[in-house]
Amino acid sequence: MKNQSKQYQISKVQQHKEKLLVDWTDGHQSIFHYIWLRDNCYCSLCGDPRHGEKRFRIVDVPLDIEPLSVSWDSGKALEILWQPDAHKSIYDAEWLRQHCYSAKEREHRQHRPIFWHSNIVTNLPQIAYEEVQTRDVGRLQLLEYLRDYGICFVRNVPTLKGKLESFAELFGPLLETNYGRVFEIVVDPEESQKSVANSQMNLIPHTDDAYQYAPPGIIFFHCLIANNDGTGESTFVDGFQIAEVLRQEDSEAFDLLCRYEIPFQKHYSDRLRPTAGERIDMRFSSPVFCLDSGGNVKEVRISNLFPAPFDLPVEIIQQFYAAYRKLMQLIIDPRYCLKQGLQPGDLVMFDNHRVLHGRTAIGRQNQHRHLRYCSVDRDYFHSQRRILNKNLSFGEIGLLNVN
Repeated sequence: MKNQSKQYQISKVQQHKEKLLVDWTDGHQSIFHYIWLRDNCYCSLCGDPRHGEKRFRIVDVPLDIEPLSVSWDSGKALEILWQPDAHKSIYDAEWLRQHCYSAKEREHRQHRPIFWHSNIVTNLPQIAYEEVQTRDVGRLQLLEYLRDYGICFVRNVPTLKGKLESFAELFGPLLETNYGRVFEIVVDPEESQKSVANSQMNLIPHTDDAYQYAPPGIIFFHCLIANNDGTGESTFVDGFQIAEVLRQEDSEAFDLLCRYEIPFQKHYSDRLRPTAGERIDMRFSSPVFCLDSGGNVKEVRISNLFPAPFDLPVEIIQQFYAAYRKLMQLIIDPRYCLKQGLQPGDLVMFDNHRVLHGRTAIGRQNQHRHLRYCSVDRDYFHSQRRILNKNLSFGEIGLLNVN
């Protein structure tokens, strides 16, 4: 959380065909195309893209729009009068620099998650419950752990029902799922027919609810009771790390898992769900790895629990299975798996679109383990982090990373 405050000032502006060259006092040069500048005017007539509001329509101006005049005020603001209507746009220099789309600035703005494997156990991202409950700085630290590592452990959470909900709601409204807003994870032979979480079986690391169009975002597990025989340990794997390992070891396998979709499904039969409103037949297909425009993995979807039969071209089946098998070998490799026996008062929250989670088998002689589960949407998580970041930017900790 270092102070990164800078005062950017314009030193020179040059007009060229289709674009404006802006030189800055720190030596950087930005290129802004005229159509981009006109599209991002935030005057009262055009709306304000800084707040997600726009009234201007791109079809109302020509693609080759040009300015009548360009000027800048003491290096702190850029003013443009546009052809043919003399519409005035004024751009704050700080805002322009924050949105410079040069390769250097785009690279600078790109957030780089911290990949991890089993040795993270020696330096876990963790924080005390009271720090999060009572201090905005503590809450922001937790959110930054989630952003950077995809996981954070919260210690000393009171082992009372209701504490999970109140804690999770600090970060957004709880999601309603087919298990309800909160799911009690206890060993129950009857309930295990509906959810493997209530079984005693070993669960290899997976994405929760991969069969949904939008799986849960940030998942919370709160431990109320732990087994005293060491069974039922929670396991976690960094899906981004696995993706990078596969990319380096077998680029063709990685490419196949990025290009072709795996179908997932979950179906509750009438026998298990006699009430029509409880019957479930969910299906969704997705590549294992989703990439952004720069080729970085932005989402992982892996579940050995609920795959449907692969629906792939005949000529792809054999090599796709080879790639898929290699992937499954990686996610159960102890080198990449964090194993944690959650104790009463421990709460773990993680990004379900990045971190895979599982559990070792639960001993048959000890069935007391009780976790409570809920989730919030990722949008609210990122929103909370940005708001806290902004609120604390000019406080005692200085300007924080705004990614």
